[in-house]
Amino acid sequence: MDDLNGRAVLDALQSLSSSLDLVQTVDRALAGVKSVVDYDRVSLFVRDRERGGAVVCRRTKVPGDGAREAPKPDLEKGLVARAFKTGHASLSGGGNLLPDADHSGMVAPLLGGGGRVMGAFLVESHHVDTYRDRELDNLMSFSRAAAPAIERALLFDQLGSDRRLSGEIEIARQVLTGLLPSEAPKLEGFDIAAIIEPAFEVGGDYYDYIPLGNDRWALAMADVSGKGAPAALVVAAMRATLYALAKRELALRAIIQRANEFIHASTGPRAKYVTLFYAVLDAHARRFLYINAGHLPPIVLRQNGEVELLRSGGFPLGFFDNPRYFEQFVQLRTGDMVCLYTDGITEASDASDEEYGRTRLVALLREQQKASASASAICRAVLRDVTRHSDGAPADDATLLIVRAV
Repeated sequence: MDDLNGRAVLDALQSLSSSLDLVQTVDRALAGVKSVVDYDRVSLFVRDRERGGAVVCRRTKVPGDGAREAPKPDLEKGLVARAFKTGHASLSGGGNLLPDADHSGMVAPLLGGGGRVMGAFLVESHHVDTYRDRELDNLMSFSRAAAPAIERALLFDQLGSDRRLSGEIEIARQVLTGLLPSEAPKLEGFDIAAIIEPAFEVGGDYYDYIPLGNDRWALAMADVSGKGAPAALVVAAMRATLYALAKRELALRAIIQRANEFIHASTGPRAKYVTLFYAVLDAHARRFLYINAGHLPPIVLRQNGEVELLRSGGFPLGFFDNPRYFEQFVQLRTGDMVCLYTDGITEASDASDEEYGRTRLVALLREQQKASASASAICRAVLRDVTRHSDGAPADDATLLIVRAV
């Protein structure tokens, strides 16, 4: 995606996150497609979450004109039907809406929480063979980044005006749940797993895996200040921003600097900030390149028992308009373990107000390492121990991500 207009993409995603109105959010998504691909017509169809998946919002746009209601899509055949049925992006020599026979189109599904197909982008051209895999990948990346904001607007629309205030926490919870990856990367030589235990009041914990190709994956963990729907909206914007930047194959410090610029500009008066740990795991080189933007330092537990803390980076995102960030790397060897975590783990307190702390966490990780436990088993063991220590549900979201070099 190195040919994309990065500023235009970020502006489009920021615009999406500023509205709760479904039609307005969809129209802004349509306007943003121009930042990733050319078209003669672009349409977006959004499905209902409950009533059998009926299309509840259908909008279309041509260059130089505003969006308007789209014709009903054919849900039995064609590109949109294919996306709804399979959840996969695809190319075709013919589309759904343009009257010409000699034209081309492509479709990208809009995936909500749990991978549910909640809609589809349809892009069409008056010319044949306009689109190839590169354009399809760009459209799919934009669809993934736009999905959280559209799902949030859809949830808000379907709650109804009499339930909206009381449903704020549920909206936030569903938005955050939908952002979490459905499975961990499967990389030769590594065992990766994560777990999150949400508190009663929704917080701003977030983790993600972003495929970069060639056995390289970006791993991210963030914690947004505050709770409830405002924190959930910042998390959604953070995820979209990271995904768009990561796919452009920028240097780590450029990604973090631009993410900081976005968060600083978006949240200024509301004083929101984000702690972020962002890393690229190169499975072939067994190297972990990272920047820590004010997040709790991840723990590297070596096979020989040595402990390292990954502190290098800079300030949390949003504090300053143009801070400097520094990247660092660690070489991982067989038996080493990396643990990313949020303060819901280390700051969980017992009845005497004693925190769980990093010392307990390291001790438990060392026990699990000696037992050669899997990454998923380590996640469960830590969460059980934190729950036991705090005698119940955590007061804050508790999130853990484990990377084992095997």
